[in-house]
Amino acid sequence: MNPAPARLIAALDGRYGIGAPIGAGGMATVYRANDERHDREVALKVLRPELAEALGRDRFLREIRLAARLTHPHILPLHDSGDAAGVLWFTMPLVQGDTLRDRLDRERKLPVEDAIRILSEVADALDYAHRHGIVHRDIKPENILLHEGHAIVADFGIGKAVDAAASESNSFTQVGVTVGTPTYMSPEQAAGEPIDGRSDLFALGCLGFEMLTGEPAFSGSTVQATIARRFVHTPPPVSSLRREVPEAVSLILDKLMAKAAGERTTTGGHVVAALRSEGATSTSGSALAPRPERSVVVLPFANLSPDPDNEYFSDGLTEETITALSRVEALRVVPRTSAMQYKESTKALREIGEELGVRWALTGSVRKAGNALRISAQLVDARTDRPAWAETFSGTMEDVFDVQERVARSIVGALDVALSPSESARLGERPILDARAFELYLKAREALVGHDVARAKPLIAHAVELEGEVPALRALRAMTSIMLLRTGASRDDALMDEIEREARALIETEPHKAFGHAILGFLGYERGDHVTAVRSLRRAMELAPADGDVRFFHGIALHAAGHTDPRVGLEWVARDPFSPLAQVLVGANSWFRGRAQEGLPATEEAVRLAPMGPIFRWALGYHYALVGRFSEAEREAAWLAEYAAELPYTAQLRALVEGVAGRRDHALELLSQVDELALDGHHTFHVAESYAMAGDHDRALALLDRAVTLGFYPHTYYARLCPFLEDLRGREDFARVVDRAAARMAAFHV
Repeated sequence: MNPAPARLIAALDGRYGIGAPIGAGGMATVYRANDERHDREVALKVLRPELAEALGRDRFLREIRLAARLTHPHILPLHDSGDAAGVLWFTMPLVQGDTLRDRLDRERKLPVEDAIRILSEVADALDYAHRHGIVHRDIKPENILLHEGHAIVADFGIGKAVDAAASESNSFTQVGVTVGTPTYMSPEQAAGEPIDGRSDLFALGCLGFEMLTGEPAFSGSTVQATIARRFVHTPPPVSSLRREVPEAVSLILDKLMAKAAGERTTTGGHVVAALRSEGATSTSGSALAPRPERSVVVLPFANLSPDPDNEYFSDGLTEETITALSRVEALRVVPRTSAMQYKESTKALREIGEELGVRWALTGSVRKAGNALRISAQLVDARTDRPAWAETFSGTMEDVFDVQERVARSIVGALDVALSPSESARLGERPILDARAFELYLKAREALVGHDVARAKPLIAHAVELEGEVPALRALRAMTSIMLLRTGASRDDALMDEIEREARALIETEPHKAFGHAILGFLGYERGDHVTAVRSLRRAMELAPADGDVRFFHGIALHAAGHTDPRVGLEWVARDPFSPLAQVLVGANSWFRGRAQEGLPATEEAVRLAPMGPIFRWALGYHYALVGRFSEAEREAAWLAEYAAELPYTAQLRALVEGVAGRRDHALELLSQVDELALDGHHTFHVAESYAMAGDHDRALALLDRAVTLGFYPHTYYARLCPFLEDLRGREDFARVVDRAAARMAAFHV
């Protein structure tokens, strides 16, 4: 670790003698120091230089002074603070002993009585601080000191000071500091919403769960997956995992970790009283009976057919099974994207179950030879590797629909789920009756996943000849037209009108199916009509919760209208952690909230999951540019130039990078190749950014005005957050564009 800055040593000379560093974290480095006035050893904490540079210093020191007024036996006091030659610092007692993290690392889980005592002492400290208007924001084992067997909470007020100071500084979003730790962060804090003391109490519940079980209540393969888990996962009762934990204590922790703040215990004082009440401190309570989680992943069916080209059929059956089970409200079903990540995987089911947070796995195989069909399936408990149900179905292609229904109903029965009449009817639906038409439908859908409209169209036409104009085929045909709009191949008004007529006809014919609602929502986004987009896509999400396209376009329609909802992306990542679309939505959310550094790991994860996806490469390049990592942005632009040279996004990102580097002529040359009339509002905005960085401010402003007209109007991003528009701010014509964006954003109501 680095020695203390020379200017700090000089500025505090005669007041503090600064020694060696004794610890470091995301926000600060801690040094052993001697308080020369009082002749005592202290811990002197120094904020990271880039963080100190970005913060509003006066506000930071004001909040530190408020926190220094806290006096409680289980709170580590703050002695002193200041700004020494531009370095923000504060001091606290140097406490000898372990942190709770040190003890957990050694013992993994604590004796029940010790855990209850620590919980009670921390809750008491939180109750006192909350009554004095201070929320900690980062309760975790590292911030709980254990001194002579008792808990002392450190860093009270630091999180509030950083948050408060950051609110006064626009440059803070680039320094890469997040207040709070993913494993213990409440849902409202993770979503960037206002918080109160109940957020600390959520973290307290997570702390208790870990002390008593030896495992975090919420964990995931990435930081974003860990954050997202708290939106959909309910940890099992502690008493079901450790029999000697009293049921009363288990219930207290359950209530502390409630997803909605309003459902939690309201104060630390209530927690202390409950823990001290009769029964809670006794270790003789009986364990709650564990309830099996009704969560399942449908793993990709293995293709055992003689013809390897039948892979589309086994994948199609996998997706159809996922879709069918997703209609059962009592089940949590892993969406297709994450399930398909395990195709041909050799991982053990236990490992897969842990990665996805599910109890059950459906495995199977498909053998198709001509018209003959054989499907084998089994439902396995991922924790024990024991099958709960298994069956083999043999017949012909004409039996495929019956087999799908039997598999779905067998899973529902094995998991003891009672179907409502409407759910039972949906499991028996046959959207396509002709087996050959169904095959063509699966092939066409596979083609559209790869944006291959030319291959999909004749397949759909042939299926329609066999089956007729059924809604499933009409909807897929309409999606080929949507793909033309998405890829910039067409902006034809007549085509859009035709899509709208088909979408509304499908809604009228099948109001309780997602088909028409989704297509109308996609069209609304392309037209810049985000009220229609969000309303329609929201309805489509209710009817088809496993459809990733619907979730993604719902999220980016909100972005375009300036109404970002971070929970949408985080909840999606929790349900579908291996979806690159889910990850990139979380990353994009951070752009429009001014927290780009926080969201970067999610965008990087999207590219890891889909390394050959041009849109993910573009998003990562743009994200790198936003946080000032221009060499990495240039690397992504070079990838796009090699693998997706024809995309307008490629020219836009390359021009942005060239403009930042000062190579303006080359940037303008690249931009001259873009057909601006074929772009939607979102893309028009990004081309405007590139013109701004290339120095053509008049063209940039004209395109920004057009972007607002076309339906991209996140006012705050225009006015303050986007760094690439900085040279335009202060111009009257830019102010007029910003005012138009503000008016459209204010008029957005769904």
